Amino acid sequence: MPDPRLKTYAPQAIRHLAAAGGVLVARQATAGSHPGNVPPWPGAPDPDFHATLGAVWIWARHQRLSGVERFAAARAAAWSFLIEAARRFVPDAIDSATDDEAAYDCAMVLWAAVAERGLERAEARRQAVAERAARVLAMHLAALDDLSGREFRDPGFLALALVEYARAVDDRGLLAGARKFVERAFGMKAPPPFASEVAATSGLFDFTCTTATRILAVMAAEGNTPFVGAWLRERIAATAPRGFQPRRLDENSWNACAAWALGRAYVVSTDPIFLQAYTQIVDELERRDHDRDGALGRDGTVRAAEVAPTFYYALAVDALLSAENTGVGAAEAGARGD
Repeated sequence: MPDPRLKTYAPQAIRHLAAAGGVLVARQATAGSHPGNVPPWPGAPDPDFHATLGAVWIWARHQRLSGVERFAAARAAAWSFLIEAARRFVPDAIDSATDDEAAYDCAMVLWAAVAERGLERAEARRQAVAERAARVLAMHLAALDDLSGREFRDPGFLALALVEYARAVDDRGLLAGARKFVERAFGMKAPPPFASEVAATSGLFDFTCTTATRILAVMAAEGNTPFVGAWLRERIAATAPRGFQPRRLDENSWNACAAWALGRAYVVSTDPIFLQAYTQIVDELERRDHDRDGALGRDGTVRAAEVAPTFYYALAVDALLSAENTGVGAAEAGARGD
């Protein structure tokens, strides 16, 4: 049986999302040429599509857990920006001529769309952007042969987003294609240990733990079944890291991404190895969160909050919530105004 503490965990997650969401609201542009945009870091001059989508996920997830429309205005402003910006950031197809971040942009659209489902009346323009992003991402994965991508090209993260979206909208064809990719790309073989994952030797980013996203993609594709629990206990538990891992780039984001997978693995498998590894990493992230506002910089040398590490930190905190306990504490949180 899962740890009984998880039944009272939702209020903690709500408080974290409320604090992080507040930081990103303060960052959101309210005037100028791109109102609604959320810059990825303070002073970033250009509009940022996936950073804004990361903020939307945090704001929407908070409302889903708490029942409080605290960030409704911020989400509405963000979507006004995103719908207009989608003409630039969501291409008709992903090929050698498109931006390196296009696939990640599509995946982030799907994350935000899933978080938004059921919170308010369906908005046709938002749905159209999500449907387009899903179609483009599905075509990209079907043709993808190079499975070594990292950060914006991480195949595990892309596949996971598509699986979750397809299941949320009950698109069986889209789900079948996404699951086919996961089977082709990853199968059920155990990945190498988290600690041995290759680090980027060039470039500016390395924010996803591809070991983690691969495990998450397999879990999502297979569904929460006894077989998946056994797979996690028998093949994946031995690969769990022994605490926070040093990285050359994006150390906070990478470790938060790892914790996300470890937390989800614990909920499904109930193996304490996963909870121990998860707790050690999240404890260090909390120590680095000096303001206790749920927002982080990319590594221990950066104090200013950035959207990517804050997004993955939120995913890590959210990871211990299962379908059975996501509503716990919502009424209490609503009474406090969280």
